[in-house]
Amino acid sequence: MASGDARDPDGGAAARPGAMEDALRRLEHRLDQASEAADRLLADAAERVTTKPPPAGWQQRAPEGQAGRGDAGSLLGSEADLLLGLVASMRDRIPPELRQRLAEAVREVLLALRALIDWYLERTEAQRAQPSEVQDIPIL
Repeated sequence: MASGDARDPDGGAAARPGAMEDALRRLEHRLDQASEAADRLLADAAERVTTKPPPAGWQQRAPEGQAGRGDAGSLLGSEADLLLGLVASMRDRIPPELRQRLAEAVREVLLALRALIDWYLERTEAQRAQPSEVQDIPIL
């Protein structure tokens, strides 16, 4: 039986009249703290995404009405920027050891993908090397 349980050992009513209310208040307080922490994390991530250094000279955007992305493209670009910023802020929160292990796992996946592509290309080239059978079809 937990020490903060509101029931007495006999399974009857609460041993202390306000034990259940105290437990609920503590739980509510912890939930409030967790919610505030989540709000802070979201605000921090949004701040990291929205605050960018000014673009360099070669990164200047094309003026409105000239070649470049239109309204739909800029909307898609801003969403992509938001997503990339969120990923970058989450990456900064990952411990270095875990980040290194993830990088090694991604490297292994990429090496496996490279081996699969090499195998497929070798198989395709081997099929091309074999002469294909040609039939003459009479034209009536």
